[in-house]
Amino acid sequence: MKQLCAKMLLALLVISLWRAAGQTPSDKTVPSIDKQEVENYLRFAEGFAANVHFSIDDPQPTPLAGYYRLAVHLSMGDTRQDKLYYVTADGKHIINGVIWDLKASPFAETAGKIPTDGPSFGPPDAKITLVVFSDFQCPFCREFARVLRENVPQKYPQDVRVVFKDFPLESIHPWAESAAEAGRCIARAKPDAFWLFHDWIFQHQGELTSANLQEKVRAFAREQKLDETAIASCLATHATKDEVDAAVKQGKLLAIEQTPTFFLNGRPVPGSLKWPSLNTLIQMELSRPAGIPAGRPGK
Repeated sequence: MKQLCAKMLLALLVISLWRAAGQTPSDKTVPSIDKQEVENYLRFAEGFAANVHFSIDDPQPTPLAGYYRLAVHLSMGDTRQDKLYYVTADGKHIINGVIWDLKASPFAETAGKIPTDGPSFGPPDAKITLVVFSDFQCPFCREFARVLRENVPQKYPQDVRVVFKDFPLESIHPWAESAAEAGRCIARAKPDAFWLFHDWIFQHQGELTSANLQEKVRAFAREQKLDETAIASCLATHATKDEVDAAVKQGKLLAIEQTPTFFLNGRPVPGSLKWPSLNTLIQMELSRPAGIPAGRPGK
């Protein structure tokens, strides 16, 4: 009931702001804003401390005539966060919320930013694409990885494609970035071996340290009859670091703050779910009302 009331209030707010601003859906003037005034207001309204640094983008058009995206980038030391607001065409009103087009997917804007390259299982033309950002040292990622691997291929072999993206939280997981690079090295040597590595490293997560990671990965490569020398060189030279960094950058653009975080046809879901909860989301997407388009990642 609270969520319904909030959505109704947002709809009423949009209508009232159209009237207050004297705008119609056909107005196309990009608003001019005083960024310092916006920062001062948001800092007070949202309760951001003085040591939080603001960077405010110029307003950008949206599919909703008369309303413009206003991206605000916050930082404090090494911590980063992106927030999205909307501003009216007169530049006098800001909306803190989500505006939905009833003829489009509620996740369309997010879905368009989600990368679908990288290791995957499931058919490329599956009805659902689930993109998971994960950290090999994260215990919650280990649990969610088990949920995915033990259920999705067996129960939805034709309907769901799972794509893995690295998002190592190196500030709290000291060997996560090296493990992400190792996974990419394995994939370079033999793409199909990535999922064997994925399952192996989560299974042995408790045995790994920054000191023994490379040795353990080389042992895994020997067991799988991969080119151990090439993989050792890949690890030693950090040959795949750029790939990992690119995946992390993609995750930050999606405002990911924890692992795992996954996107199911664009629907963002932070945290690890047990199978019954994930299955409910999959069923919800497969039975999506005919009038609501799918939020297809990368589209």
